Amino acid sequence: MDNYNFRLFLKINKLIGHNKWLDVFGSSGAEWVIFGAFGWYIVASLINGLPNKQNAIMPILFFGFAWVLGWFVSLVIGLIVKEMRPHITHPEIKIMYKPLMSWKSFPSDHALTVFLLFFLGLVFSLPFAWALLPLALWVCWGRVYAGFHYPFDIVGGLSLAGFISVFVYYLYLIIF
Repeated sequence: MDNYNFRLFLKINKLIGHNKWLDVFGSSGAEWVIFGAFGWYIVASLINGLPNKQNAIMPILFFGFAWVLGWFVSLVIGLIVKEMRPHITHPEIKIMYKPLMSWKSFPSDHALTVFLLFFLGLVFSLPFAWALLPLALWVCWGRVYAGFHYPFDIVGGLSLAGFISVFVYYLYLIIF
């Protein structure tokens, strides 16, 4: 399984530098699209909930709680699994820029964040929440393309986001 993970990573990562447009697409997915998805989530929460301020702010607060919980669990998993980023394990790997943290690769915090936005958008029935899915996939593909994550790191972040979203959903049902 790990060999397949690395082979798939190499197929995606070897494309760096061969097409300027693909590099821009991959780099923007890896770095910037997550901010657009977050902005979309906030604006959709406000539009969906106003004029009732509590309804408008609730999805944002639940996302904050879910993200902190998910990030903590992700760090614990990272300490247990101890999978380094591809460019650390394999110095010959091409990377588009140097990431902030290099000590952990699994699970992907970007995948966790962007899929939390998507799943919680569905939970709170935000307008056009399904449009967050292509943005989430773009971010995840960009992280692999840029050389920061193996494909299974993305699957790990997506899975963790799914578990955290289900937990938050049931917590929401209990509270309200």
